[in-house]
Amino acid sequence: MKALKIISIFIVLVGFTSCEDFLDEQDPSQITNATFWNTENELEKGLTATYSALKQTYLWSSQGYKNMNSRGDDIVARLQNPQIYRPDLFTNDPSNTFARDMWKESYILIYRANQVIDNAVGIQMDETRKNEIILEAKFLRGLAYFVLATNFKQVPLIVSSVPETKFPEKATEEELWRQIETDFQDATQLPNDYSLDKTGHATSWAAKAFLGKAYLYNEKWQLAADTFKDIIDSGQFSLVENSYYNWDESHENNSESIFEIQYTFSSVSSQHNQRAVHFAPAGVGGYYVLSPSKWIFEEFQKEKTVDGDIDPRMYDTFIWNYPEAQIYQVPFKDFFAEDLDYIAWKKFQLWDKPISEASLWRSEINERIMRLSHVLLMHAESEAELGNLPSAISSTNSIRERANLSPLNGDLSQEEILAEIRHQRALEFHFEGERWYDIIRWGIGDDVFLNNLERSDYTQKYDYFPIPQEEIDANPNLDQNPAWE
Repeated sequence: MKALKIISIFIVLVGFTSCEDFLDEQDPSQITNATFWNTENELEKGLTATYSALKQTYLWSSQGYKNMNSRGDDIVARLQNPQIYRPDLFTNDPSNTFARDMWKESYILIYRANQVIDNAVGIQMDETRKNEIILEAKFLRGLAYFVLATNFKQVPLIVSSVPETKFPEKATEEELWRQIETDFQDATQLPNDYSLDKTGHATSWAAKAFLGKAYLYNEKWQLAADTFKDIIDSGQFSLVENSYYNWDESHENNSESIFEIQYTFSSVSSQHNQRAVHFAPAGVGGYYVLSPSKWIFEEFQKEKTVDGDIDPRMYDTFIWNYPEAQIYQVPFKDFFAEDLDYIAWKKFQLWDKPISEASLWRSEINERIMRLSHVLLMHAESEAELGNLPSAISSTNSIRERANLSPLNGDLSQEEILAEIRHQRALEFHFEGERWYDIIRWGIGDDVFLNNLERSDYTQKYDYFPIPQEEIDANPNLDQNPAWE
């Protein structure tokens, strides 16, 4: 059974302040902050509730995937819902509900993590496990602030469950990233692995991988390269033979996985992944709110394998009208008889299930949000930026070898290897919430969207979401980000 299933507990979940004097008398049977945080078991439940916050709708669930993916050039938002397509077309504003709810749910995760960290101190229990719980909560808080930093740029920095002020100001970018690095650095003290009953918990390797990613985003190339090399050289992880094993239900928590969000479905749990139904075709009751772009479909076909075939990752990622193609156990040409140009996603989908199962509002497929392939290509990028081209080529070739592509030779220039790394990232991590953020940190938005007629409204203003108007209205100390003033 999957670990980290939700446990029904009552914890204060949202907001920076609590309602005061709501009732004159307290129900003695009601669980509150004052009565809850007393035992090891309650602390473990609090940590489990913090992990479960990763699965909120606007983080690593249905709407969060739209926020993380739809703005990139590898995705096209379909026009059913203006809250989705306005960010995609760069016509959104501070009232956009998708950005607002990503903000809110990130702070729910932060608040839960802060509660665990603050309340662990006074609980009598094994000190080793207590320290692990605190470090896991710091890791999760680091993830939440990473989401906020990469989507909103500047946000309030709150590291206590009882903030010093009801109306916090924005932290500087430097302060925000320093806290992210500190949380991940602290979490590197976690164990390297756990017993099966703690599958899905953050490890030291997960913390190092995200610490390296934070370094990478801030162009701290040497720190990033050293951190990623430590993971690669550890021998703890290896690429799975078939890249599709990273997106199906049968190969979860595999040798390549460094951190993944655990999903499950049962009659007593609703901790399931909603990605499948949101991006499935209408023929099985799906919403198909996003679709692959023509650009990414062509990008996969730029290079043939050593056997002269299409890159196998294309078969692992998409289903289209090719011989023997099937979807939901029906031949593609029959299922899409009226639209043979249709491109369906295979990645994270229930494409191999019968229609009766594919149309259900759930999936148990875990989200692998950090794996060795991420580390290899981030290591390659860091080394290339430092001018260490042989090392960059070696890590890139590890990815190419699995895709059955010919190895890169040692004659490539720095510019050429960086271009290849960017190309490989687009293929390897398509629809995994990486492409948009790559475009922004590389500063190539103008080039990418220059000739895109549907998205010609792009300017650097749209690199980050505006702070939600509701938050500004509620907090007199919160100013709008300069680009949106």
